[in-house]
Amino acid sequence: MTRFIVKHLLKAILTIWFIVTVVFVITRMSGDPTDGLLPDDASASVRHEMRVSMGLDRPIHEQYAEYLGDVLAFDMGDSYYYLRPVNELFAERAGRTLTLGVASFVIAIAIGVPLGVLAAIRRNSLADRWMMGFSVAADAIPGFVLGILLIFLFSLGLRMLPSGGSGTAAHYVMPLIALTLGSVANIARLTRSSMLDVLRQDYLDSARARGVRETAVIFKHALRNALIPVVTIIGLHIGALIGGSVVVETVFSFSGLGSLIVSAAQQRDFPVIQYGTMLIAIAVTFTNLLVDLSYGWFDPRIRKPH
Repeated sequence: MTRFIVKHLLKAILTIWFIVTVVFVITRMSGDPTDGLLPDDASASVRHEMRVSMGLDRPIHEQYAEYLGDVLAFDMGDSYYYLRPVNELFAERAGRTLTLGVASFVIAIAIGVPLGVLAAIRRNSLADRWMMGFSVAADAIPGFVLGILLIFLFSLGLRMLPSGGSGTAAHYVMPLIALTLGSVANIARLTRSSMLDVLRQDYLDSARARGVRETAVIFKHALRNALIPVVTIIGLHIGALIGGSVVVETVFSFSGLGSLIVSAAQQRDFPVIQYGTMLIAIAVTFTNLLVDLSYGWFDPRIRKPH
C-alpha cells in the first residue's frame, strides 16, 4: 500500500509542477501588465521603472527560478493591482469560497447518491422516470444560465433573495443552487447506472438466500461495489465545482476566490493569477489522488502490484 501511495503522490507533485510552469509562461506571453496600471500617455521610462519594480525586466528563466524559490518559501509576492500580499487577498476570500464549495459538495452527494439508489431499486417506476427526467434537465442547464434565471425569479420577480453580494446567509442560496444542481443530476444518474449493474449480480441472490435483509443487501453489499464509478465522478465534480465557482461567483458578484481570479486575469495581475491557478491545481490533483487511493480501499486488487 505504501508503494501505491508514493507512486500516486509523485504523479500528483509532477502534475502540479507542470501546471504551475505552464501558467507562469502563459502569463508572461499574455501582455504587459503596466498597460492596465498606467494611463495611456505614460512615458516609456515610467513603464520601464514599473516593470523593474515588478521584476519583469529580467530574462524569463531568472523570473521563473525566483518564482519557484518563492513558492517553496510560501511567499506568493504582492498583487500588482491591489499592492498587497497575495496571501492576504486569498485569505480574506477563501472562507466564502470554501463554504460555498464544501456545502455544494456535501449537498450533491447527500441528494445525488440516494436519488440514484432509489431510482435503481425502483427501476421503470414513476419515481424513476421523474428522477431521471429531472437529472437530464438539470444537467442540460449551464450554471451561469441557471444563475441568471434564479436572479430573474427570486430577486427581480419574487424579491425574496439578494441578486448579488456575499454578506449574509441569504447571499449563498442562489449561488449554491446554481453550483450544485448539475452535480446532483450527474451523481444520481451514474449511481443509478452503477447500481443497476451490481443488482444483476448472482452474489446478491446468494445473500438473500442466506436470509440477509434487503436493506443490508442494497446498502452493505450492492452500494459498496457500485461506488467506484460513483467516486470517480464525485472526484471529477470537485474540479468542476472549482471551475464552476469562478463563473457562478461572477454572475452573482459573490466576493470569493473565483471573482478575484477573474478580475486578476482582466488586469494581468500575474501573482494573483499564478497563486489562484496553483491552488486550483493542488485541489483538483489531490482530489484525484484521494479518488485513486479510495479505489484501493474499495477493491484491494487495484493496489496489488502486477
